[in-house]
Amino acid sequence: MAQSTGTGPLLRPGSWLSIGLIYVYGVMTSASLSKVIPVVGDIGLHLGATAAQLGLVIALFSAAPALLASVAGSFIDRIGARTAMLVAASVGVATNLAYLFCSSLGAFMAVRVIEGFIAIGIYSAAPALIMATTAPARRGRAMAVWSTYTPVGFSVGLMLAGAFAGGAHWRGGYLAHLLVFAALVPACLLLPKVAPPTVARRAAGLFAAWTQSGPLRLALCFSMLVMAGFGTSTVMPEWYARQHAVSVGQASSLLGAINLVMIPGGLLAGWALGRGWRDIRLFCLLMLAAVLVSVPLFQPGMSDPLRLLALLAWMLAQGAAIAAVTAALPHVVANPMQGAAAAGLLSQLAALVTFVTPLLWQPFLHSGQWPGFVVLVLAASVAACLLFPRRATVAA
Repeated sequence: MAQSTGTGPLLRPGSWLSIGLIYVYGVMTSASLSKVIPVVGDIGLHLGATAAQLGLVIALFSAAPALLASVAGSFIDRIGARTAMLVAASVGVATNLAYLFCSSLGAFMAVRVIEGFIAIGIYSAAPALIMATTAPARRGRAMAVWSTYTPVGFSVGLMLAGAFAGGAHWRGGYLAHLLVFAALVPACLLLPKVAPPTVARRAAGLFAAWTQSGPLRLALCFSMLVMAGFGTSTVMPEWYARQHAVSVGQASSLLGAINLVMIPGGLLAGWALGRGWRDIRLFCLLMLAAVLVSVPLFQPGMSDPLRLLALLAWMLAQGAAIAAVTAALPHVVANPMQGAAAAGLLSQLAALVTFVTPLLWQPFLHSGQWPGFVVLVLAASVAACLLFPRRATVAA
């Protein structure tokens, strides 16, 4: 375990309290992505955005991570994860404050791009800090718990903004988010501080994640999960609405609630890995389950209860698979001090895939050719299994 300096008995480095505080930063960062969804109608009404521009507003949060996450992750390894999280939380305060005063769509979109720097800092620094401060016996479980920040944060963002959507105070969710980040700025002082690497190690680690086969393969594997999971999320509301004669809004709300099933999926994966399951075996079983479940998930004519059961099983498998990948991250880095670079690489490739995924999934949605969805899940699952790094092939 990397050398670290204590921050008092309450938040001893590597303790579950310390891990829990780090987890909160991930949750609130993920909320930054989803909080815009409930208020897109208000943005269109008050700022004059078209339907195409509203889609761009949602996507712009991923622009900076898609371009800079891996390089920024290497830089974070040099300045320290705690410092990076302090800067990212400060950006969270500044951008949410700016949203309250944006009077034009262009200004709103510019702030949305800057807001993406929160993800660059937190998504790289937080898992790196967990890896650097937890003992090996706890590290895998801690990373599995960390992996659940996405569904939790996504739901938190929807609730923060949804409470104010459609009213005169539609920006109230941004004020609430600002207050949370304002509390997280001083809370950074409670985070463990990891001893900085040597000058030689800093220079060697700048592009370390790109030159090691383990982190690169794991990042590509994770991008395949994003391809399947994000793709399903983009088409399922409209597909479910078509099949069961409900509104897209109702289907979206249902999907948002079932999305939380990913949390017990991640925790179950952490439990299984803690009991001695081989990560590659567990991951391949989960990918097989995802392919099998994708048939009743998309097949027309399925009853509502059966499709809901398939959707529950899908989210459970997705949550567990993401946890398995995240838990493998400490095992594929050649040096624990390069954790942020590896996590940044995962973040960058995932952000890139989010731009490509709708282009692959939307044509099948518009044509109604549901077997295409299953083929995409199958291709992504097979590729993910082939890419998942074996312990024997981790770069040294």
